[in-house]
Amino acid sequence: MKRFTVFLLFLAIIPLLAACAPNAPTMQTPGPPATAAPAPTAPAVPAPEATLPPSPTPLPPELQELLDRRNEAAHELFSTLERAQGKDYTDEQKGLIIRTYVATIEAIEAQLTEKNAPLPPLNLPPTPPVAAKKDVFDIGMVTADGVHIQGTYYRPAAVAAPGIVLLHMLGRKRGDWDAFARQLQDAGYGVIAIDLRGHGESEGKREWGKMTQDAAIAADFIRSREEIDPDRIVMMGASIGANIAINYAAQDSKIVGAALLSPGLDYRGIKTEEAVKQYGARPLFIAASSEDDYAAKSARKLDSLALGPHQLLILKNQGHGTQMLGKDNGLEEAIFTWLAEVTAK
Repeated sequence: MKRFTVFLLFLAIIPLLAACAPNAPTMQTPGPPATAAPAPTAPAVPAPEATLPPSPTPLPPELQELLDRRNEAAHELFSTLERAQGKDYTDEQKGLIIRTYVATIEAIEAQLTEKNAPLPPLNLPPTPPVAAKKDVFDIGMVTADGVHIQGTYYRPAAVAAPGIVLLHMLGRKRGDWDAFARQLQDAGYGVIAIDLRGHGESEGKREWGKMTQDAAIAADFIRSREEIDPDRIVMMGASIGANIAINYAAQDSKIVGAALLSPGLDYRGIKTEEAVKQYGARPLFIAASSEDDYAAKSARKLDSLALGPHQLLILKNQGHGTQMLGKDNGLEEAIFTWLAEVTAK
């Protein structure tokens, strides 16, 4: 009986204990299995666009103009060569065409390179070397004031050669220099001898004050020759030609030396004292003969005014100007020695 009573008390206490238990789990009737949620879909990524090369940056107008000039020069080169082919130009003439245009193109490219401008390559023809070819031929030139001047050019059998301009005496002509010019040519100099206006085969009147323009066109011609070094040009004159030579050289700072045979302080209004001073410190060679009194006195005076290296040679009984050449008097040897020093690289 006692055991039965205890069992009834235990049954009555169980619900109370269950109600007082903290966080008691709630029993649920199991339902159907849960359906798995679909995996989230990644957002769509657009396909990458095709990558294009960047557009070239436009050149500044002045550089574009240079580039256009360079391309035009290349086009003209090929057009000129095509025309030359149809006219049976010699290889030497074609070579001159190529060298002339290529020099222009390279000068433009140097400016563009200095500015870091892009240079699309050009397929230019090979540039043939300058030929060393000894030759003598006549040439016509026109001065700045429109006078036709005739000259003779003595081409040296050399390249990068020094150049010499020869100016004759009053009333004479360029042929007076011929024997001496050929000696210079044999020694590797390029030489241009001209008839001054109103002399020989040249046109115009004998307007002495304008004859420096004759010297100028002769200097321009010889500088333009591709076998000549334009930075080694010497002026040489006899009598009034000497006065013209020093007056022109005084105006042209690129002349490296002047040689005066029998100059005068004043021939036909062409004076020399101020010209020698203006000529400055460049080398000067002066020669005269003692019996040629005015020329000898003038030579000594001009030598005393020289500001740079100067050489004075006073001969005896040797005549005037180009008359002193071709004799056994040491003049030509002195000129050649002086020229070698003046034109040395």
